[in-house]
Amino acid sequence: MEPVQRILAATDLSELSAAAVRVALGRARSSGAELQVLHVAASTQAQPTAADALRGFVAKLGDGVRIVPLVRVGSASEEIVRCAEENDAQLIVMARHGHTGPTAVLLGSVAERVARTSSRSVLIVPPETDARGSGVIMGPPPHALRFHCLRCGVRSEYQFCAACRAHLRMFDVPAGAWPPEAPAAGILSAERIEGLLERSAFGRLGCHAEGRTYVVPMSYAYEKGRLYLRSAEGTKVRMMRENPDVCFQVDHIQSLADWESVIVFGGFRELTAQEAVEGMQRIHERLASLLAEEGAWPRPSEAPADDRLGHRAYTGARGAVVGCIEPVEKTGRYQIR
Repeated sequence: MEPVQRILAATDLSELSAAAVRVALGRARSSGAELQVLHVAASTQAQPTAADALRGFVAKLGDGVRIVPLVRVGSASEEIVRCAEENDAQLIVMARHGHTGPTAVLLGSVAERVARTSSRSVLIVPPETDARGSGVIMGPPPHALRFHCLRCGVRSEYQFCAACRAHLRMFDVPAGAWPPEAPAAGILSAERIEGLLERSAFGRLGCHAEGRTYVVPMSYAYEKGRLYLRSAEGTKVRMMRENPDVCFQVDHIQSLADWESVIVFGGFRELTAQEAVEGMQRIHERLASLLAEEGAWPRPSEAPADDRLGHRAYTGARGAVVGCIEPVEKTGRYQIR
């Protein structure tokens, strides 16, 4: 490898990523390199708070090396790769299981994406690594064992080693093949289905019209047995007006062998007037903590007396189609380690 003059350590300010930063710090001290510590904020509103937290984080690292704190906004994996390119960092150091977003899964981890897309060497630090740290370099590999198993951490030709692939395949069997007291897979109870729908906020809508099937991700709110949706005019709205029979899928995925999934079959009904305003309010309240920017959604106003604007009665003339799915059938499955 070429001499390392600049190291980029990515952190989400968690204890896991702090261990990776300590490994990067040790390498910077031993090679006399500059250490850049990068945190990617979810939004511009979160950037000032993130910058303060990062400065406090960096202040605890001590002396002996030049440390540059950096804060960017956007997709974590994209910003890490872009920052390394722009600042000519020869090495990227990060924790193995950094995830992003409410539906991220193991193979969609930030670390895996960076290792796959960056032209720079990437040092992936396992959770158990200390500051003397050994990770595994997943940059341009000199031999066939170019991956670090995403489950157990050993060197591997693939993203999962042979032993872990065999372990994960063990769970792809019918529930009846396992002891009833500890099933590996099965059907969700009605209570667990309701719980997943209530605590989630994102899913996938499936609709069908004119011989075509359309599946699209959507945010939603679930209240009193109904799913409330908000959308601009477009393909899905046109298809649901023609054929209101739809389905909606919601997942909670921890790993390839640990997940829950629910599908709701039902009928779409477009809301108007005060009912639309109330539906929009439910959606806004459910998603308020997840919005990147306060002004990203139109705020519902009072329904006008003459209702000429119908479901487009929103502040500033910014309208939206608001509707609900009234379930006919709910089904769910799960798989556990």
